[in-house]
Amino acid sequence: MADASSTQGGICLWSPHEKSLLFDGITRYGQDNLPIIAALIGTKSGLEVHAYVQSLKTASVKQHMYGKKQSLVGMADIPAAAELSEECCSSLEQAAESLATLHQRHEERSERQKHSDFCKLDEDIAHWVERRLGESEEGRSEVHEKLPAAELLNLGQLLKLSRNFFMNAQDLDSNWRSFSSRTETPALLYTAFSDLHDIVVSIATRLLQTTLFLAMSRLRAAKSPYYPHQRAVKRCDVLAATKILGMKRDTRDGWIRLARRCKLEAYDHAGGSDTDCIMDHSEVERVLGEKESVPETRAKLDGSTCDDTESNGDSFSEDESVSLTGTFSDPHGPSIQSNTAMDRNEPVDKFGKKTDAYLDSIDQQTSRKEEARLWKMLGKAPHSILASEEPTPTENPGPLRHGRSDLDYWRQWVDLKPEWATYDVHDLAASFRND
Repeated sequence: MADASSTQGGICLWSPHEKSLLFDGITRYGQDNLPIIAALIGTKSGLEVHAYVQSLKTASVKQHMYGKKQSLVGMADIPAAAELSEECCSSLEQAAESLATLHQRHEERSERQKHSDFCKLDEDIAHWVERRLGESEEGRSEVHEKLPAAELLNLGQLLKLSRNFFMNAQDLDSNWRSFSSRTETPALLYTAFSDLHDIVVSIATRLLQTTLFLAMSRLRAAKSPYYPHQRAVKRCDVLAATKILGMKRDTRDGWIRLARRCKLEAYDHAGGSDTDCIMDHSEVERVLGEKESVPETRAKLDGSTCDDTESNGDSFSEDESVSLTGTFSDPHGPSIQSNTAMDRNEPVDKFGKKTDAYLDSIDQQTSRKEEARLWKMLGKAPHSILASEEPTPTENPGPLRHGRSDLDYWRQWVDLKPEWATYDVHDLAASFRND
């Protein structure tokens, strides 16, 4: 017997946990990213997610059309977002910076107690590791005893990446020099360096095991008594393993886009000129060997941007190479007139003004309560605005019942066509004949 809080969607039963994951996925990724939402849920396929979302839309339309007004969900039922004053935001930022500094000092003390002189791995230790590894077997044994992760990872190169590329933008808020003294250079904590070593070993182990499994499967499938196959791992086995594990074949694309992603300024030292000219990010990508630089507007469409931004599929820009054409038609006929505000001869705009006034009062109350709570948490006196008299909320007009035409989703009557399909075919044919 199903749980009382479970929902039956067709032949699928949705548990409360699955519904929570579904709504969380729709909030984060949008309702169109069905594969990502299905992967987030784990127990439902993309078709099952699509069917359940469509059933929710149909139920919402029926509720607005025929349900009781008390059961409708209005804007007042949605939790309001608190608006804080600039003074409160500044105090929160100061508290966050102090907390981050306190946490960093605690980690440094903990590292110093565990690893003494090797608690913070800087350039001096990187030079020591490089020198000892190049010496006799005794030096390698010392590195293995004090810093075993340095036998696999190049500490000096990691510090050079941090110093020259990562957090090295021209913007002071994104530059590591803004958060350190003049004599301080990038460094790694011993624990962080060891964790990075463990991650590299784990990924390499998974790749190796998957490659060996695929190679053995290939040899068993091609086993023949007449032709002995060479028992060796081939390139195709490694490439297939990377696809199965979802890994990229190489890091070439990441290095090509590094300047754009880290907001670096690249200079052209060629040409023999006395002054170096700043190169555009597209020019840097072309010089580094990228075949085609993807425009930013196109990258937003296919979700291939470097800062991993997600598109919810409901927004379009003017620069996109598609155009929206179509006419609106109501497939359900005229909207059904029910017990709405218009039936009571009350104008919609007047009803909207009442709703806006009520929502404004609710937002003010929520903001005041939240800011008072934050000031109390910070242990400071509240802002002067909170000392004023709290506004009296206006009367709740209730939710507005929508008609059929208002509830129709825009995707039901908008056709997506490429730009070339919007031209007149006859004119194009005539121009070809004339040419």
